[in-house]
Amino acid sequence: MSKTFEAPEDAYFEFFRADAAQDAEAWAAVMSYPHTRVSATGQSPYYNTPEDYAARASWKDRVATGWVRSVGVDPVRIHESADKVHLAGGWTRYNAQDEPILRNRVTYILTRIEGSWGIQARFGTDSFTEGEVVDSSAPVGVVAAHLENWAAGDAAAATESFAYPFTDVGVGRVDRYGNASEVAAGLYAETPGKVNSVQAIREGRHGIVAAATWQSVAGSAFHAVYLVAKRERGWRLAAASVIP
Repeated sequence: MSKTFEAPEDAYFEFFRADAAQDAEAWAAVMSYPHTRVSATGQSPYYNTPEDYAARASWKDRVATGWVRSVGVDPVRIHESADKVHLAGGWTRYNAQDEPILRNRVTYILTRIEGSWGIQARFGTDSFTEGEVVDSSAPVGVVAAHLENWAAGDAAAATESFAYPFTDVGVGRVDRYGNASEVAAGLYAETPGKVNSVQAIREGRHGIVAAATWQSVAGSAFHAVYLVAKRERGWRLAAASVIP
């Protein structure tokens, strides 16, 4: 029987408990579907159902590194609505001697479907080193330019820095756009107007997650997180989740 998670943080911490137990079914039950994990390194596995997720779960490679458990860092709510929360989190992996062997910082998109919270998507920086200073001004600038160009009505310029497939996470849906035309047709319900803020909330050498807020031309408030990945052609927008 699947669990009901009353709060986003309940699902977040159960994610790590099930992972440490190497319990594929419990791990799959933490997610909302369809589910995806978008990495700054370019990998983006997609799962339609809990059965799909459980069938593909494997701990073999991690165990070979000496891993015995992962511990989630204290999560922070960045944006929230009644059915969607952007949660800045991440993890540290430990070996049998309780020594840290790898760290990462991840932003989790949690959604409430049929009364229970689950992880709809994960945006991974996948290049995080404890104590390393990262200059995030360039990728943050990419997000700001994207919104400003969209607000100016220049869809071509607004999508120029996108990486494809580009992932857009909603409540109970994960859309993957293959080109700029698809993005222009489906990304925003209301055209962005005044951009209020853009800042990095998770940083790595090859990827950052930026949080942005703006008002649409119709006056509605919007909040979003973007995964910005470092690719051969520079920083590129790889994924987004928007809360109206």
